[in-house]
Amino acid sequence: MAFAAYSIAQAMLIRFGIQGYRGVLRNGAFPTAAGVGLASAGLFAVCGLGATRLLLPEGLRRHELLWVLPIGACTSSLGLTVLGFCGIPFKLSLGLIIGAGALTAVLGVRRRGLPARPETLGSVGLPALVAVLIVIVALVPLWRSGFATVIGDGSDAHLAAGTAEFLQHNYPTATNAHYPVDMVPLVWRSKQPIYYALGAVSTLSGRVPYEALSTTTLVLLALGALGFFVLARELLGAGVYASLAAMGVLGLDQILIHTGIHPYYNQTWGYFTLPFALVLVWWALEHRSRRGVALLGLFLALGAFAYPLALPIPLIALLAGWWVKRRARKRRGEQVGSLNPLRRYRGRRSLLWMAPLALILAIPAWGVAEKSLTAYRVVVDFNQSLHAWGGDLVAFIPIHQYFGLSFSSGSAIAAIAICACAVITLRRLPRTLAWSLGAVILFGLLMAVEFSQRRYGSYFEFKVLAFTVPLAIVCAVVAIARWRVIGPLILVAYLATAYQSTAQELVDTTNELPRTMIALRGWDKSLPANRSVRLDVDPSLQLWVAYMFSDQKLCTQQGLFLTSYPRVAISRRAEYVLAQADRLKPFDAVGPALRTNGQFRLYRLRAGLPAGPEACTRARKQSVTKIGAL
Repeated sequence: MAFAAYSIAQAMLIRFGIQGYRGVLRNGAFPTAAGVGLASAGLFAVCGLGATRLLLPEGLRRHELLWVLPIGACTSSLGLTVLGFCGIPFKLSLGLIIGAGALTAVLGVRRRGLPARPETLGSVGLPALVAVLIVIVALVPLWRSGFATVIGDGSDAHLAAGTAEFLQHNYPTATNAHYPVDMVPLVWRSKQPIYYALGAVSTLSGRVPYEALSTTTLVLLALGALGFFVLARELLGAGVYASLAAMGVLGLDQILIHTGIHPYYNQTWGYFTLPFALVLVWWALEHRSRRGVALLGLFLALGAFAYPLALPIPLIALLAGWWVKRRARKRRGEQVGSLNPLRRYRGRRSLLWMAPLALILAIPAWGVAEKSLTAYRVVVDFNQSLHAWGGDLVAFIPIHQYFGLSFSSGSAIAAIAICACAVITLRRLPRTLAWSLGAVILFGLLMAVEFSQRRYGSYFEFKVLAFTVPLAIVCAVVAIARWRVIGPLILVAYLATAYQSTAQELVDTTNELPRTMIALRGWDKSLPANRSVRLDVDPSLQLWVAYMFSDQKLCTQQGLFLTSYPRVAISRRAEYVLAQADRLKPFDAVGPALRTNGQFRLYRLRAGLPAGPEACTRARKQSVTKIGAL
């Protein structure tokens, strides 16, 4: 199996123009990607080992090693957020978190011994190998570029990298125009944990955040696939190879690859937490394990901070399972309790940790609440427009891309067949578990139908299906794997069509930060700070251009309007002008170009230009003043 996975990945790399693994190792981007991957894995491992040893319920320990990195991602990101809001400098916070993780690991090993041995080496080693291969294959656009950059065309990428860089040097609620992004965006008021994590990986790998962004996102995508492997094993009763097949289909699913490589950074964090939360939901309901509840709270908290709109999904699983279980217990005449989080209150001593923690996390918690309430209003009220939630999608995504299918004709029938196979798996499960997982799939389908009937509903449909369809796929693969003769053939065909579905995505995806754009940071450093530079470039390029020229006062004559992104000021007067190389020299520029490359040219501007005073500034004009957009 390991050899087959290796061979398939090798063939895919060659298919996409990379000379297999040797080509990857010789690639100019490999040192950066490897450093970022090792930094993220090392950070999560150190911060996750002790918490896993102390909190993971005994019944889940056969895959204990697969929980270490996910739990470490939660503890490190949330821990950095708490320390950040306490005003502790970032590098000191990072050292404290790593030190606390190491001490917790020592404590966990002393109390509970070394991590449990897996049933077989393959039950842990094979999914880990597949996860690594998912990252390597998904980085095909980076290998083609040959240098450290941001791949895809994600419109939020500059804000993601800039927010991480901002949090490395500033208090979370501060404003500082001396950085590419001068404040944590209002619409991301709850998302500090995931950008602290990116800042930590960036610092440990010695790379700037935009160089670390794509690889870090794909590490999270692979961890999400690992989570669904664990879900298939623990909740669906699948064997190792059936679970690996499900993991493989998800690793090749076009919509998931799309979210990872473009990159939808915050959505990928939400996706990564979902399968682990679903496993812990069942464990909390069935076994009433305090440790399981604590871990569930950890994953729910991170998922809510990272992507508040996805929070209803694990909560629906929790409430559906709790409701079915409660009714069953009532029919048996048992006494039932309430699903009340306040039961964690143990008198005044509990306030010693509850009150400070609530105060520290009040701002991100408020961000979760306002985002969720705003989304709820527009979803339930058909008279409200979804235009503000349109994001960067202008049309509905074809249904076959969600289900790992390479064909559009007949894809609706195939999708229905996949859902039917998922129902077959659910019918074999205990009633409580079946309703818990089935409610998630049903919720996704019903919401998708609603959004498909509403104008500008494409973005909401994309989000809900990207989170819920993977569960349906895993359930379907597990059902198919139980068919002795035809099952393996169908799974091979499914893997093949999933491969074809994502192949074109990887072929078409390039990078949004070419070398010519990155070179502007050097131009910025070569000028004295706080010079005024007018950006005579297309508005679509201004986000990254302004990012690279963050040491200068910036302005433009053609502003970036009708978006929620912070933009530069409007002004004609400046000391310098940056123009695109494929356009005519600005008529008010004087002398030859001071700097030039294949995409841009930098000139001096003529002094004494008319049209008012110079208005260039390092501060950005904020377009969003209230929550109402993704």
